[in-house]
Amino acid sequence: MKGGDRLKRRIWTWGIPIVFSLAGVYAVLKSLGSFATLSHVHPNWLFLAGVVLVYPVFAAMRGLRFRQLLQDDQSWAVTIGLGWLYSAACSVLPGGIGEVSMPLLYRNAPGGVAHATAAMAVARVQDLLSWLVILAVAGFAVSTLPVASYYLLGASLLVTAAGALLVFIPPLRRAFFRLLRPIPWPKLHAFLEQLDDRLQGMVYNLPSWGSTLLLRLLSILSYYFALRGFGAPVTFAETSVGGALAALLLVLPVQGVAGIGTVEVWWIMILRLFGTPWSVAAIGAIGVHVSLLVMSLVVGGLSFRTSPRLLSST
Repeated sequence: MKGGDRLKRRIWTWGIPIVFSLAGVYAVLKSLGSFATLSHVHPNWLFLAGVVLVYPVFAAMRGLRFRQLLQDDQSWAVTIGLGWLYSAACSVLPGGIGEVSMPLLYRNAPGGVAHATAAMAVARVQDLLSWLVILAVAGFAVSTLPVASYYLLGASLLVTAAGALLVFIPPLRRAFFRLLRPIPWPKLHAFLEQLDDRLQGMVYNLPSWGSTLLLRLLSILSYYFALRGFGAPVTFAETSVGGALAALLLVLPVQGVAGIGTVEVWWIMILRLFGTPWSVAAIGAIGVHVSLLVMSLVVGGLSFRTSPRLLSST
């Protein structure tokens, strides 16, 4: 790869997320009012203990869902370790790059990258569709949610709909793949053929849909415990709606490094919808992101201790 191309790739991979992070941090500081606000934070350690208990189970369930989609017969230690490592990668790497960690881990496994990419695509669509269900159901219990918030989600919903159509409707998917045929890259076309074949058998994997519903409950619990742990006065229904809004907003390609700054901005906006004061919303947003980011790093580190042959076994 030429030096100029390498520099451009690094700018797209890290430079733009750094800019988003800096802009997000500035917005968070404006919401806080001053650094002195942080000195008055008194975490509720009982709620935060709930995060410590729930998050590892949530991350492990991610590994279980991949096991179901891939019909993998790896040991349970590897299954849990993959879920933990995948969660850490998704939390730390910018711009959704963490999503590709699963195909990379499975590149030497039966089915290869195409098999794992299909599982990643199906899991991503399952997540977004399940969050839409949560938003529709919990939204009835949250009367303070303004109509304007739905305009904010317009672009995210379009992306979600496009992904769902490509995954669930083979004729549309194949028509899209045919549009790529003029690209003179035989390996790409061979990969797309394999991907199409793998997707066909995964979308109706019922156990993985059951795991997705459980994942939603665990993720909402993680958000609820973290927000309450840092003083955000949210109900469980508000947390459900907030989690759905955050998940759909994170579809947009506006992410900082490890989500720093941008995740906080999304949560501040969400908490403001429920009437939370600016400074309280900022503290809650920082708290929910930091606590879940720290937990993802902890389980990511533990993945190598619980399954030291994790990378070589896949």
